[in-house]
Amino acid sequence: MKSRLTFEGYSKRAKWVIYPTLTLALINFFSFVSISLYLGGDAMNGYIQAGKYFVCAHGCCTQVSPEIWHYSYWHAKTAMAGILLCMAEAVFFIITGDITIE
Repeated sequence: MKSRLTFEGYSKRAKWVIYPTLTLALINFFSFVSISLYLGGDAMNGYIQAGKYFVCAHGCCTQVSPEIWHYSYWHAKTAMAGILLCMAEAVFFIITGDITIE
């Protein structure tokens, strides 16, 4: 009895859908990480207090403009959505048989 899943292959249709989505999701994710490092944090970990906007990471917070805070917030949301979309596509193609695992 095998205890691990083995990847066998995938169809041309799965390649045409997953590769572009994965490429864009990874570019978006790594740009989000880079911008968060530059800003000193992100809005998902930050907060708004008394009309001031803060991005935070690892306990350190940096005050930013409202526009930067909102940008960081939505960039974090799209980075997470891109990764979730890749996972959903993989599950879909496994169910349809375009990706085969054993």
